[in-house]
Amino acid sequence: MGKKSKSFEESEEKLTKAVRESAQEIWKAGLGAFTDLQKRARAMEGDRAGHVRETVDTLEKVFEERVTRALHSIGVPMRQDINALIDRVEELSRQVQELQAGAKKPVKKATTKKA
Repeated sequence: MGKKSKSFEESEEKLTKAVRESAQEIWKAGLGAFTDLQKRARAMEGDRAGHVRETVDTLEKVFEERVTRALHSIGVPMRQDINALIDRVEELSRQVQELQAGAKKPVKKATTKKA
């Protein structure tokens, strides 16, 4: 059982690493393209430059949405997922502390009166 668990963890680690590397490469490629477009937009004058800036902004939004969707579809947790987990862990920690504090209080024994 130990070998299977270790093997599973290793393959999960490799997959996670591959996903991260792929996402980083995609992100870098997209940023490179946007940087190039921004440089071109700055070099232009007048109405054309404004149009190019709008196009760059639109492309940036589309790119971010697609990368987010792709990462989500392969199971990479998003910021909101991580924040929700953090909130839940904090809530559970608070509840555990309350339970521990309650357990430390001495329990009063019932007294019986003799007739």
